[in-house]
Amino acid sequence: MSKESEQLQEMFLKSFEEDVQDHAVRQIILHAIEVFSKKGFTGTKIKDIAQSAGFSQGYVYTYFKSKDELFSKIVELATVGSGRSVYQATQLLGSPIQRITWLTEAFISTDSIAMQHWRLLLLQTTTSEAIPEEAKRIAKEQAIAPFQHFIPLIIEGQQTGEIVEGDPFMLAITYFSFIQGLGISKIQTTGDLPFPSAEVVLRFLRK
Repeated sequence: MSKESEQLQEMFLKSFEEDVQDHAVRQIILHAIEVFSKKGFTGTKIKDIAQSAGFSQGYVYTYFKSKDELFSKIVELATVGSGRSVYQATQLLGSPIQRITWLTEAFISTDSIAMQHWRLLLLQTTTSEAIPEEAKRIAKEQAIAPFQHFIPLIIEGQQTGEIVEGDPFMLAITYFSFIQGLGISKIQTTGDLPFPSAEVVLRFLRK
């Protein structure tokens, strides 16, 4: 992985720590992300999250009144974080395709906080109607943010001849669909199944 991708990961983590400054709350959220990713919203109980984090149920309830509140908070962090992640990538020095490559490497890295964000995004959009209404509202309001930052990068790449011609919005949808698809595969796979590199993922974008 490139140093730029590692830099993005560090920026993602720093932003997360700034958004959630309490260490205990960060641990609850990170473990909740993993449990929700494996069991889904309906199948997850507060006791599962508490056990994963090494806390008592009562301790978790000190910070979050319910599973709904915790899930909604994670969706808020996920949606805001995903938009911020793309924006941070656009601010790096490099050609459009280089910046997209670095972003992709950061997204598909196994231990990336960015991928944790995307896991929650796909969860709240693909799980049952049991998802809290507040979480749905937050996700709907923030859904466009990654596209607002990513589409100008595609247009810039088309102008420089690095990226294929086509509707920038549709290309962005395709890109994020790939990222979400990899997120699903990573959640569902327990073995050592290999995953495509950023270069493979981005072949459809390169001119």
